Amino acid sequence: MRTSIRRTAIFGAITAAAMTALAPAAVAAPERATTGETRLYAPNALVLTIADGETAATATPLRAVTLTCAPTPGGTHPAPADACAELRAVNGEFSALRGDQERACVKIYDPVVATAEGVWEGKRVRYERTFGNTCDLANQAGPVFSF
Repeated sequence: MRTSIRRTAIFGAITAAAMTALAPAAVAAPERATTGETRLYAPNALVLTIADGETAATATPLRAVTLTCAPTPGGTHPAPADACAELRAVNGEFSALRGDQERACVKIYDPVVATAEGVWEGKRVRYERTFGNTCDLANQAGPVFSF
């Protein structure tokens, strides 16, 4: 019980720290076009994590990154432009992500859980999915969870 509470607290602390860092990006950002008009973008800020285990509540976080997609891709994600393009292609539906379906994976069960939490196009997002191993994660989630 204590281990579960401690892991949940660690996972929550990572998410809270990353969301605090992204808070300025989560506000609709005006951009001036060359014509002098102002364009507003919907709030957009995500914290993505990969954890070792079957559920986010009991898993040990391995990596966490931030991702913003509007007005331009950014954050600590190593390939924000690719991740944002992939998310736009599926209208922010994390369950619709498709990675490298051609890659062959070893069928060894070593579960990892991917999570996304934050705001996508002005809507709250909370996603959690367990994959059989990191190869399955790459095959099914693509560049969004490639960090």
